[in-house]
Amino acid sequence: MTNAFERHGLDHLSASSINLFVAQPAMWAMQKLLGHKSRVGAAAHRGTAVEAGVEMGLFDPNLPLEDCQEAARARFNQLTALSADPNVEKERAGIASAVAIALGELRQYGIPGSADGTRQHRIEVELPGVPVPFIGWLDFWYPDHGIIIDLKTQGRLSSKISDPHARQGAIYHAAHGNSEIRFAYVTPQKIGVYRLEDPRLHLDRVVSIARSIERFLSLSEDGAELTAALSPDLDSFYWNDPGARAAAQEIWGLAPEAMPQA
Repeated sequence: MTNAFERHGLDHLSASSINLFVAQPAMWAMQKLLGHKSRVGAAAHRGTAVEAGVEMGLFDPNLPLEDCQEAARARFNQLTALSADPNVEKERAGIASAVAIALGELRQYGIPGSADGTRQHRIEVELPGVPVPFIGWLDFWYPDHGIIIDLKTQGRLSSKISDPHARQGAIYHAAHGNSEIRFAYVTPQKIGVYRLEDPRLHLDRVVSIARSIERFLSLSEDGAELTAALSPDLDSFYWNDPGARAAAQEIWGLAPEAMPQA
């Protein structure tokens, strides 16, 4: 007998999926049940680019910083080549310094572990009471130290681990229970590295959200019906992508004049 996830073609969950369901359930339904994807903005591309440069510098500790910075900028330019986001130049300007600050801190941990030539490690973990597994990727795993580090870029430095990130870390901890989970938040000016406390508490929240999703999916086998039962929060930055807003107009029958400006 299939479960509610499988009936809607969902064979796994992830930290980003459950966090999106909490923050923007209408967008979650639009993406997961109707297949409408949303493009991310320049800030997200900044994160991908900085991580690419930092990864190069961590796995090759003798590589000059300038090479890592150039690789990060090249990655950002590639990702934003067709972007209409007005913040592209602003985000590009902070990439080099963020790479320098992150490497200055994280190179102290040594070279991350790798498996089968793969720098990022795939995890898959089953949680009690959730009928589908959670899948994710670790940024930097140091098995000799028993530490997993996830890198996050920001415009303004956080003073603590956010709840969505804590849920992500709890899933990592469930997959590697003997490892300490740390989040490295880096801005163009500074870095903060925070240890995840009491991951089991956050894991309980992960399971609770997954069960809420399952109950929601159980209400109908029609993904369009489920999506229509929700209402999008178009003032949120999640809906800044013109494609997502066009899809919202189509799905929920919103008149153009009712659509707030991104």
